[in-house]
Amino acid sequence: MATKKTVKKETAPAKKTAAKAAPVKAAPKAAAKATPKPAKAPKTVKITPLNTNDPEENIKRFAKTSIAMNFVKAHNGSWNHTDWLNFLREIEEKGFFPIDTDRVGLILEDKKKAFFAK
Repeated sequence: MATKKTVKKETAPAKKTAAKAAPVKAAPKAAAKATPKPAKAPKTVKITPLNTNDPEENIKRFAKTSIAMNFVKAHNGSWNHTDWLNFLREIEEKGFFPIDTDRVGLILEDKKKAFFAK
């Protein structure tokens, strides 16, 4: 009987490339600091009308806004009755009615004093 010869193939040894590879350098920290961060846009505040039927709540909300001072500045601290009625219409359109108009007038007078004090 004939016997089979088994031939073993020799394989080449695995390359050890990982050990011989050059180490990877990290990016310098100075380069990361050199790129400026983009400036943030200033926040804007938009007054959204809040429909409420409470005059007290409306006067509190109105007092926190710059509407009164803007009116005083726009009229250079002096206005007539027609300007006053137009102002009341404006704040009504912005959602501040019902409101105590006497107190609105007092707020305007306070803003007027502050305007002339500058």
